[in-house]
Amino acid sequence: MKRFLKGLGIFLLLIGIGIVSALAVVALLLRQEEVRVPDLTGQDIVSVIEIVTQQGLQLKVDRREPHPTLPRDAVVSQIPPPGGGIKKGRQIRIVISQGPADTQAPKLVGENFRKADIMIRQSGFVPGDVARVSSDTVERDLVIAQDPPAGDQLERGGKISILVSAGKKAPVFVMPRLFGKKPDEAVRTIDRMGLQYRMVSRPSSTRSQTGDRIVVSQKPAAGYPVASDVTVDIVVNR
Repeated sequence: MKRFLKGLGIFLLLIGIGIVSALAVVALLLRQEEVRVPDLTGQDIVSVIEIVTQQGLQLKVDRREPHPTLPRDAVVSQIPPPGGGIKKGRQIRIVISQGPADTQAPKLVGENFRKADIMIRQSGFVPGDVARVSSDTVERDLVIAQDPPAGDQLERGGKISILVSAGKKAPVFVMPRLFGKKPDEAVRTIDRMGLQYRMVSRPSSTRSQTGDRIVVSQKPAAGYPVASDVTVDIVVNR
């Protein structure tokens, strides 16, 4: 009986050792099938394919999306995250960058407004509103300001509006009364103001007391504001 029990104990011991050994071998084989998940973020797709292939893994691109800093075809994110264990043959899913969705507005301030229009179109944008304002410091037809400012992010096809200098503001005068003056006196008055004039003779019943020719009509009329580039019409009787 003792001999039987002793033999049974040895048999069970051998079975136990066999099971433990088998489990150890299985665990070792399982560990050998695992690899560490590589960090793919920020790397271009060509390098990523090479890394994943060498690790015995598979790759799936979930989607592509714009990214403000990563260049086109760089990995934005991955699942599973780097550092963990993964069995060979398993799949790593990634999101790929399409590059920045926006581009920067070009610098237009100081450029001629016609050149600015070309620069806007060449940058992939659309010319917006063009407003003009007088300026004592910026030459005529140069861009004073822009919206959005240079360097701001703007979607392609977006509008850029500009403010253009109209040059120095023309002086404004109050039109003097020329009616009844002699033509040479009226001309001297207009010359002193720095204005241009046209003199026209027309038949008229209006006469001076001496019978001399006089101004019988004017345009603009007396008292009206006139800019320095206005031409004054002086009508004199025949």
